[in-house]
Amino acid sequence: MIDDKFLAEYENLLYQTERPSRYIGDEFGSYDKDFNSAQGKFLFVFPDKYEIGISNFGHKIIYDLINKRSNLLCDRLYAPDKDFLELLEKNNKEIYALESKRKPKEFDIVGFGLQYEMCYTTVLKLLEMSDIPVFNEDRNNSHPIIMAGGPCTSNPKPMSKFIDIFIIGDGEDVDIEVLEKYIQLKNKMPRDEIIKELAKIEGVYAPLLNNKTNKRIAQLTYENHPINSPIPHFASVHDRAIIELRRGCGRLCRFCQASHINLPIRERKKDDIVKLAKEYVKNTGYDEYSLLSLSSNDHGKIEEILSDLSCHFRGTGINVSLPSQRADRFSLELAKLAQSEKKATVTIAPEAGTQRMRDVINKNLSQEQIINATISCIKNGWNKIKYYFVIGLPFETYDDLKGIVDLIESVNLACRENGLKYPQITCSISVFVPKPHTPFQWARQNTILEIQDKIKYLRELKDKIKNVKFNFHNPKMSQLEAFFTRGDEKLSDFIYELYKAGSYLDSWDENLDFDLYQKIAQKLNIDIEKEASKEFLSDEILPWDNIFYGVNKSWLLDEYNKAKNSTATIPCEVKCNNCGVCSNFKTKKILDK
Repeated sequence: MIDDKFLAEYENLLYQTERPSRYIGDEFGSYDKDFNSAQGKFLFVFPDKYEIGISNFGHKIIYDLINKRSNLLCDRLYAPDKDFLELLEKNNKEIYALESKRKPKEFDIVGFGLQYEMCYTTVLKLLEMSDIPVFNEDRNNSHPIIMAGGPCTSNPKPMSKFIDIFIIGDGEDVDIEVLEKYIQLKNKMPRDEIIKELAKIEGVYAPLLNNKTNKRIAQLTYENHPINSPIPHFASVHDRAIIELRRGCGRLCRFCQASHINLPIRERKKDDIVKLAKEYVKNTGYDEYSLLSLSSNDHGKIEEILSDLSCHFRGTGINVSLPSQRADRFSLELAKLAQSEKKATVTIAPEAGTQRMRDVINKNLSQEQIINATISCIKNGWNKIKYYFVIGLPFETYDDLKGIVDLIESVNLACRENGLKYPQITCSISVFVPKPHTPFQWARQNTILEIQDKIKYLRELKDKIKNVKFNFHNPKMSQLEAFFTRGDEKLSDFIYELYKAGSYLDSWDENLDFDLYQKIAQKLNIDIEKEASKEFLSDEILPWDNIFYGVNKSWLLDEYNKAKNSTATIPCEVKCNNCGVCSNFKTKKILDK
């Protein structure tokens, strides 16, 4: 039950906010551990709205693993929306943890999940609202350790003045080790010395030490997967049970950071997946579950898994959700099993319109495979198709852009030849962002003007096709992502000035003030477009070079050069391509075959 003391202090403010259920906690499935008896107290902070954070699977893993330990406690905090933030500031109130209703500064460690670069200024605002100094050098022994994990820590330099320690790689094991180590040291040495000791743990990077850090790799066991999680008070972004099939992807598309930083491939065992799905649905009451992976139908036993689960849930109204299917591994049987209760949209990710461009990005996918998979779906009752494409890729030409429209016309032609009605096609088109630790980390990003010209060109070509809709990602947002993701420590000053100027929850289009970014950049003599569209030299020391994910830099450069020649690389599920991860970390891929 919600504490009477908390209600007395905050009830009036909650009544004035749009969605008070975001801020009250006490969800079904949440932990309610005694704060005072816990030896180690961890606050997981997600710097985005409640409905985004509570859907995040990494947050669910850490929340569950820590709270399973009798001596540890993990509570949660999500960024308040602007209406509640203004009420808190107006009434001089600090933000608080959902379950315990304690202030963040009462915890031992406050850990931020950095999923997206556009959340950086929100982190600073949440520190301010917690009465914790924004700069790490200003904190003393009375303040908690400020930690960060997630994909953005692949380049920690832009946030290096604000975070005490970064977790590199998988957090399952290292987060527990950090907490246990902190418990041992907290009464024996000052805060700065504790940080030095924590930095000795593999997978921990401390900016004040600038230590070279190897990522941590966790094994996907039955025990480290949640079978319960807090159920949000209202519909969240991904309002379903989530079961992780595998981590890592051997396809190694050259623009994809997730596939490179999550190597080696690790698949859960079929029997564990089936058991986890049954237990998770039973414990949470969800009517949908999702099988999570970068490439779900690459799992060696995916059809057996779905067949078993389809049989178990038949007649219950419980459906399964799969991420986009790869056309070269497309299975009609899989599509039928995944959508046995209802015909929804089938999603396929060609990424590029021409074979040349798909070879540049190492997609290992032919036009014939894309068309065959699409026609197979249409023949069997799916009339809504969604394609994912990326524009602005390295070495892209306007012929490659035209290939996107040509591909759709080829699908329509195949429909006519087979006597089929045209499907409703939606193309979700994002803008290429060069990411650290990928073969395209050296590449330039197209300028906003270049992208706008390409969008205009595609829209003009598309006008003659009636059954397709194009949705484009905001090119200004993509430019800022590129600016942040490849920046160095000098960006800390830019982030700080943005935060002081009111930047908050900028991951939402309605909050993004691009003119403010340009104004701050001008003040600091920074050219955002120049930095985003910069092409790094092959022998240049990159800001993230002291963070090692196991893939050799020389291998990444070879892949970049192969992209220039439109040469593909065989997926590592088929044959080891000697990227270096397994030999460098003395590990191996784990396939359930």
